[in-house]
Amino acid sequence: MTDFETMWKKSVNDMVKYIKSDDNIHDYLLSFEPCENTGYAWTKDKKYKEYSNYLDQKTGYVHSGASFACCIREAVDIIRNELVIVQGISSVDIDDDLVVINSS
Repeated sequence: MTDFETMWKKSVNDMVKYIKSDDNIHDYLLSFEPCENTGYAWTKDKKYKEYSNYLDQKTGYVHSGASFACCIREAVDIIRNELVIVQGISSVDIDDDLVVINSS
């Protein structure tokens, strides 16, 4: 892995960690879709600006506007891909470290 790839992976992982650390930020960013013409970099959404300022501070002010936008987009995509929706569950049995999901 190149130095850039290592740095980028750390930046994205830090962003994921700080997004997940606050339920309000987490829920907002998972539902937020910036305007097609502005994207994350140029959006004027006040709540997004508030949260992005917080995330910029928490991640150490290491990004330009463009890299911050790319990083937050990648972090949100990672979080969205972690979510699993299970339908049709009638019961869940927990036995030590094993979880058994019974569907109807």
